Amino acid sequence: MFRSTRSRLVAAGVSGVALACTPLAAFAGSGTGTVTTTVTATATSGALTIAGTGVAVSVSTAPGTFSNSIGATVLTMSDLTGTTNGWSVTATYSDPVVGTGLGASNVEVSTANVVPDPLGGVLATNVATVTDQLLTTPVTVLSTGANSGSGVTAATATVKVRVPQTAQTGSVYGGVVTYTVASVR
Repeated sequence: MFRSTRSRLVAAGVSGVALACTPLAAFAGSGTGTVTTTVTATATSGALTIAGTGVAVSVSTAPGTFSNSIGATVLTMSDLTGTTNGWSVTATYSDPVVGTGLGASNVEVSTANVVPDPLGGVLATNVATVTDQLLTTPVTVLSTGANSGSGVTAATATVKVRVPQTAQTGSVYGGVVTYTVASVR
């Protein structure tokens, strides 16, 4: 009886040594996993921002001629960064998500009516504006240039549109103009 118990212990000991000498890779499992990072961003004071109320405008115009100014949008540029950097606002054309696009060569943009906030902002004389600029490429429509952009400043942007010369009666076209602000230094 002693021999059989001893034989079992020796056999178990050999198995234990064999397992202990097996490389770790043999125990590695297979499978998949994922890691997700969720980011939340909150706007705080001290930023360069642009605000305004987007407008939707319809106009009937003869093919091949530009409309009167439409889509008056009041843009408010707030530079609360505390720097003396200036800013510029760029207008960009894009075709509508649904429907037929006017095409950038059929949209002009203008800016005017620069007004500083009574508590501080850029004087109208220190902001460059544009008149009837085609949006075939992004256009700088407002710029403080070398002047400081500090404070809150408002201005009005408008567009003119031209229905393509080849349009048939009743054809409907559309376009989107996006205004973006950025620091110039």
